[in-house]
Amino acid sequence: MARSRNKTQRRKKSQGREFSHVRARTQRMNAGVRLAFCGLLLTACAAFLAAALKPYRELSEKRTDLADVEQRETSVIERKDAKERELNAIETDPAYLEIIARDRLNYYKPGEHIFRIKR
Repeated sequence: MARSRNKTQRRKKSQGREFSHVRARTQRMNAGVRLAFCGLLLTACAAFLAAALKPYRELSEKRTDLADVEQRETSVIERKDAKERELNAIETDPAYLEIIARDRLNYYKPGEHIFRIKR
């Protein structure tokens, strides 16, 4: 009986050693799995950022282009309004029409002498 107790105690001790050895091995494997998971997660984040960077740049360029087009549109509208005002003045104001005829078309009244000074 003492022998059988001794054998069972030895088995328990050896099993305890094996279990601690297996536990240590499992912990090392878990650390490796965690490290691999972190590497995979880091790679996935880098891939996501690389994929999102190109559309962000394109969006930024589109915004810049839109601002340029809006600025050109504003200047074209201002020029159109100025031309409409000038046309309205030509159609309704005879004095303005006379100024335009004398200045741009070199018209003059009979008996007048025009002197132009170039700058």
